[in-house]
Amino acid sequence: MIDYHLHVIAHGDRPMTVENILAYCEVAKKRGIRQMGITEHDRYLDDIDLAAFQKAREKSKDVELRLGIEIDFVSGAEERMDRDGSALPYDYVIGSVHRVGGEEVDQPLDRSIYEKMDAYDLYAAYYKNVRLAALSGRFDVLGHPDLIKIFKTFPDRDITPILEETADVVAESGIVVDVNAAGLRKPVGEVYPSRKFLEMFHRRNVPIVLSSDAHAPDQVGMGYETSVKLVRDVGYTEVVTFKDHERGTLPI
Repeated sequence: MIDYHLHVIAHGDRPMTVENILAYCEVAKKRGIRQMGITEHDRYLDDIDLAAFQKAREKSKDVELRLGIEIDFVSGAEERMDRDGSALPYDYVIGSVHRVGGEEVDQPLDRSIYEKMDAYDLYAAYYKNVRLAALSGRFDVLGHPDLIKIFKTFPDRDITPILEETADVVAESGIVVDVNAAGLRKPVGEVYPSRKFLEMFHRRNVPIVLSSDAHAPDQVGMGYETSVKLVRDVGYTEVVTFKDHERGTLPI
């Protein structure tokens, strides 16, 4: 099993030390995860200690470590995304949409964008950004592709055509989708992506990774009893792995 989207530094909660990385590995080992990818938010790029990561990778005997980064996709910020996405010897790069019109959609202390915009228009704009991220060619993995549902604000109108269009674009792009259990810890209380959206990806043969989006050691692999069952029920039998941007697979 893998956990390919998680944060040691998180939101500046702790430094990237060998000891802190190995604390994540210890939980991973206990939960049956044999390959773990550390993917800090790009805004903490300067805090990533590559030497500590490399030393922890040497010390970790039971859990293989991979280095990634989570890039905040913003149309128009191509120079920043290219710079951050190539700054270190990453095994893979995650591209995630957290913003619409420059405003964050997942900020619990400021949900004003949900009041400023009609829900359908907000969803349409969000998924347009998801499609742009997928087509940009900058990313190996598309992070939590329906994050917009985080606070359980849903449009009155059917968004199925938007999801279908987005699934088509994702399949065309060849990007891998992040099946991310963090939504289970949020108000929405479900995996990213939803079963309906995941089924669309599966029908189009879109490959997946599994992740917890842990921001603390005890969250590694959290929610996998739900997310792993979901992907198996939908029909997935394997996950993608990365090393130096080269893909492999592991059975689920």
